[in-house]
Amino acid sequence: MTISVEQIKLLESYRDKAYITSILCSQSAEHFSFLRSIINIPLILSSSTMTVLNSMDNTEGNNNNMKYANIILNAWTSLILSLVGNFKLPEQATNFSQIQVKMNKLCHQIEDKLAIDIENCKIEDIRQFISEYDNLYEQLDYSFPNFIKNRVKSVYSGKKVLPNILNCELTFTKNDAKNDAQNIV
Repeated sequence: MTISVEQIKLLESYRDKAYITSILCSQSAEHFSFLRSIINIPLILSSSTMTVLNSMDNTEGNNNNMKYANIILNAWTSLILSLVGNFKLPEQATNFSQIQVKMNKLCHQIEDKLAIDIENCKIEDIRQFISEYDNLYEQLDYSFPNFIKNRVKSVYSGKKVLPNILNCELTFTKNDAKNDAQNIV
């Protein structure tokens, strides 16, 4: 049994959603990798400075200035490492990168089914694609940065079917504001 035109459109919409999500993940991974690289610069500089200062200390006995410099640089290094750990930049970059690859693969599988094997496509295949898409979204541990969501939405809105995270945002915001206004009265 062949699938209907509506089912083909549904499959095409999930291809678009997987594609757009892949772009969201790719840009988010790049963003968090860039942040991690930027934050590593002060770490490298402070470690290098400590090495230079310690190697220049030729005085015997107590040198309080060197101790203070080491304390300040160690505190600076600890602060930066704590921030990196708190914001989990490497984990975010890795999570987005992994989901990007999987979403891209799903997009290619759907394209393959649409372009090469549409005659053998069954409703179960469509359900499997939808289930895999949902499972991949569940594996996202972090939210996309708003500026990336806005940029992707402005580029692809009206050209591709957007994932729910981009597609329903305005509708929910208007409805929430309307409901909030009614609850106040």
